Amino acid sequence: MRALLLVILLACGSKAQEPASPIAASTEVRVDRRVELLSFVNALAGFKEYTIGQTNQYRTDFVNHFRPFVNHAAVQKARKLRAEHGIGYDAPMIFAVHLDDELKLVNAAELPSLDKRWTGVDAEAYAAELRAFAADSKLDEFMVAHKDHYAKLETGFRAAVDAEKPVEWFDAVFGKRERARYTVVPSPMTGTSNFGVRATLPDGTLHMYQLISIDTPTGLPVVNDDLVYLLVHEMAHSYINPVLEQHAAALGPPAEKLFAQVKTQMEKQAYPSWQIFLNESVVRATTIVYLGDKKGSSTVAVALDRELAAGFRWTPELVTLMRAYQKDHTDYVPRLVALLTELGQR
Repeated sequence: MRALLLVILLACGSKAQEPASPIAASTEVRVDRRVELLSFVNALAGFKEYTIGQTNQYRTDFVNHFRPFVNHAAVQKARKLRAEHGIGYDAPMIFAVHLDDELKLVNAAELPSLDKRWTGVDAEAYAAELRAFAADSKLDEFMVAHKDHYAKLETGFRAAVDAEKPVEWFDAVFGKRERARYTVVPSPMTGTSNFGVRATLPDGTLHMYQLISIDTPTGLPVVNDDLVYLLVHEMAHSYINPVLEQHAAALGPPAEKLFAQVKTQMEKQAYPSWQIFLNESVVRATTIVYLGDKKGSSTVAVALDRELAAGFRWTPELVTLMRAYQKDHTDYVPRLVALLTELGQR
């Protein structure tokens, strides 16, 4: 059965049919001070997604430097936000990319529309507490002391980005965005979690970030197919999530039926709603389409096994749907609604 699935998934491989890509936007690679700040605060607050993973020198240095601030006002606020609003996992990172270089909020009004957990939160007050934490804990002093380590992280990720050129592929499939920026963020303090987040800048530019964890004993990335998978997966969120959000009313009823079948398994992976489940499902299928184009059958087999084992049992059908979209560029949402409805009736 598995072999048959692979034949189906790869039979429609589209290397020869891919449209010529316009000149893609360049992709920046850099460790982000704002991401580290929010990661540190959430780790000190004791949130498992920011504390699990392998011990390495960077994480040890973090503990030694920041341990005295475990009850700082910003850390206590993070605990309160989690208890009262469910702020955890990607929500702190959404907040992080809405801070400027001075850690002041930019386009704070967008936060609740990106993640309803931020509804009713005094974002300005939290930003002020984060600025105080950065000053009190000597955040910049810590980061300057680790600049050589950050340079090594950026070099490793830069090699992967330059080799893959994922934005070119995404632009060819989904269309080039005129006002878009892409930044891959090596994230040594996000535990084993990876996040795709975005922010709209005052000039209308959509800035998309792919936050990739580094969970290794050395604290340095291993550039391999797993890293490519994570990079492409998080970038896919920037293309898929906004479209599915716009069509939530149509997608909701059939998606909820499917989600009910795998709810327990999804909740264990911190995917507690049908919206997140659907985003993940389509993103994972899109990532497999990419791997089929760029990497071949063995890499696709590993990825497919991983998705099926994680409970994304409809991945083959979704891959077929996204392959069709890749070829004809006809709006995939109506077909997705029809597919979800059909799957729910089986």
